[in-house]
Parts: sequence; C-alpha cells; structure tokens
Amino acid sequence: MLIGLSVFAVAAALLWLALGLPAAPSPDTRLNVVKIALSVVAGVGGVVALVVAYRKQRIGEVAEARERVKVLNERFACACAQIGHEKPTVRLAGVYAMASLADEWLEQRQVCIDVLCAYLRIPYEPAVNSPWYHDEESEVRLSITSVISDHLRPGAPVSWQGHEFNLLRAVLRSADFADIRMTGGRLLLSLARFPPGWISFDGMHVSGGEVWFGGATFDGARVTFENAEFSGGRVQFDGAAFTGGEVSFRGARFTGGEVDLSEVSVDDYTTPPVFDEWETPPPGLLLPGD
Repeated sequence: MLIGLSVFAVAAALLWLALGLPAAPSPDTRLNVVKIALSVVAGVGGVVALVVAYRKQRIGEVAEARERVKVLNERFACACAQIGHEKPTVRLAGVYAMASLADEWLEQRQVCIDVLCAYLRIPYEPAVNSPWYHDEESEVRLSITSVISDHLRPGAPVSWQGHEFNLLRAVLRSADFADIRMTGGRLLLSLARFPPGWISFDGMHVSGGEVWFGGATFDGARVTFENAEFSGGRVQFDGAAFTGGEVSFRGARFTGGEVDLSEVSVDDYTTPPVFDEWETPPPGLLLPGD
C-alpha cells in the first residue's frame, strides 16, 4: 500500500513538473493528472506482478525438475537392486523396470542401456544339458536381448536407435534379434560366446551404424541371418570362430555397406556358413580366403 502511494505521489509530481502546471490548476487539470498518475501506478504494479509471477513459475519449474530427477534416480537405484537380486523373478522385474525408465529418461537412456548390457557381460556358464537349451539365467538374458530388440524394430513406441549396445564378451545361449534395424549406433558382440542354443538375426536390416562379431565364438550354436539385408554400415566377423553348430545367411541381401567374413575360422565339426549361390560375390561381402 505504501509503495503504491509513493509511486502515485512521485508520478503526480513528475507530471506536474513536466507539464509546467500552475500552483493552482483547474479541477479538470488536477483530475487528469490524478488519472494519469493512477495509470502509471497500475502499469508499474502490472509489471511487478508479472515479474513476481515469472519468478514463482521459474522456481516452481526448477523444483519440479529436481523432484523429477530425484524420483528417476530412486527408480534407477531400485531397478539396479532388482537386477542384482539372487532370485531370477526379481531380476526379470528389474530388467523391465530399467527398460521403462530408459524410455522415459532420455538424458540418461544410454546409462540405463549400459546397465542392461553390463548384466549380459557378467561371466556365466549355462547348464548345457537343460531342456530346450534353457535355464533360469538364460531366461533373464533372453529377456534383456528381447527388450533391446523390441526397441530396435520398426514401430517401436520408443526407439533406441543411435545408441551403443556393448555386449563385449557376453554369453548368449538364446536371443531373438530378428527384424531389428540398425540405422546408427553400434551393436558390439565382439568376443561374445554363443554356447549351444539358437540366436536369430533373421530379417535384420543394417543401413547404418556398426555390428561387430570380431573374435566371437560360436560354440555349437545355431545362428541365422536368413533374409537379412545389408544396405549400409558395417558388419564385422573378424576373427570369429565357429566350433560347432551352424550359421546361415540364406536369402540375405547385400546391397551396400560392408560385411567382412574374411577371417572366420570353421572347424571340421561345424556346418560351414550357408549362403545363397551367386554368379559373382555380392558387393561389400568379404568371404574366407578373400
């Protein structure tokens, strides 16, 4: 109230001096000066109100952002704890909780992906004699690869394209990477080990980014790249070893990019890589002995 009266008095005095009004002006003149002074007070008050409202909004937004980050960090910690739990059912819940968090938390999506991939890099010896080449730990690992694949397929509600999936030295007994698209980023399976089981890359389309199998060991696994398409990017098998099982590229199309199989080693107990028969090698395909 006092501030408003002070502004009014100052505005009236300045107007009086600026207009050079006499000491005893007419009532109409005094009324006009009062009106103008009140308008000045209202304008100043409006500006002050806007500034105060803006500051409150900014403070509210900062507080909301801090609260959101706090909640996301709590969810991240909870999901990490679940993934590290001794019971496979709890670990599965943690996998899906971490994937959901990655969908919502764009700023830390790569970190969430790194946690999922790090789990697959933990040393693991599968129970080879388990029915259908399957056990509890394989189920957890299959769920992680399925979550990754679901986010790399066309039509995914939230795409993880362009990110890095570091599966270096991962042990995968079964995985479904069928129909994934690689338009950027990197899928690193270098030095990974594929024990007896089934891994599908059927229908995958690499049009950018990189897929690495350098030094991977296919130890009795059946790995299929049937109807895959390589139109860009790079797929590297440098130093991969097939020591049993089968790998198939039936129906694969090589229309660009680079697929390097030149350093692949195949032992006598392995079905050699199967390709369709071409009159000339497809562009970008380097076969053993090239």
